[in-house]
Amino acid sequence: MPHVLSMGYFLRDLTVLLLSLAIVIMLLTIEKNVKRNLRVSYFTRVFNLLIGAFFLVVIAEFIGVLLRTSVLYGNETYVIIRSILLTIGALLLFLSSVMLYLPFARGQYVIVPIATEPSQEIAYGAYWGRSEATERLFVELTKHRHLPGIAVTRDPPEVFRSRLGLKIIPVLWVSKVKHDEAVDPTRLPYLLENLKAFLESTNLDKVILLDCVEYLLLENKPESVLKFIASLRDLATLNRGILLVSIEREALDEKTFNMLVSELKPVEELEKMLSK
Repeated sequence: MPHVLSMGYFLRDLTVLLLSLAIVIMLLTIEKNVKRNLRVSYFTRVFNLLIGAFFLVVIAEFIGVLLRTSVLYGNETYVIIRSILLTIGALLLFLSSVMLYLPFARGQYVIVPIATEPSQEIAYGAYWGRSEATERLFVELTKHRHLPGIAVTRDPPEVFRSRLGLKIIPVLWVSKVKHDEAVDPTRLPYLLENLKAFLESTNLDKVILLDCVEYLLLENKPESVLKFIASLRDLATLNRGILLVSIEREALDEKTFNMLVSELKPVEELEKMLSK
């Protein structure tokens, strides 16, 4: 049976191996989205170099762990191979770091915040209405008026987009199923933090559709949901946002319904503004 011959070095190399492996897994997990958002092939190559660098470190540290055990202890050939892999990995990491900033140093790229003048026809804040009305307005604002938008809904992303005739609108899928794109309905602070980041991301008019109030009320205390919506309304007002809240009156008791709509304006007010 293999056994450890140098516990201190073994633990060191094992720690580095696990950390490097975690980074590789994380990079591979976000690879598709990163490359889609980077768009420029130059920066895609930089990202590939970064993945390659950490992948070599993983291999080198795996060999390093074995070198601290009876499996490869004292094997000079693998010591040399490990050193070569670590050197190449370090060079790739250095190269990717330099390549990332070099175009900006040369003046080839400039990061410019996207901004537009505030709308004169829309009052920012939160509006409530039935699903048909809020979804219709969401499509109008995102698809036809080209506002950045995000939806919080019970439908899976592809189902939601297909139903409304949308293609790329981000969707936060509120569900208890175990899925990478699903958010548990009890994680209201997490939802709020994500929507806050969206609202603060650009100096543009933007819109949020909240299409799962009844489900949130089912999984949380009414006070928590009311606080969540009130906070989201305030964030929308401060950050040029329009919050559309779908509410089916028949699904709620009168007290909860009245408490909800007291924090919101009727969607008809927004429709009148847009029709001018």
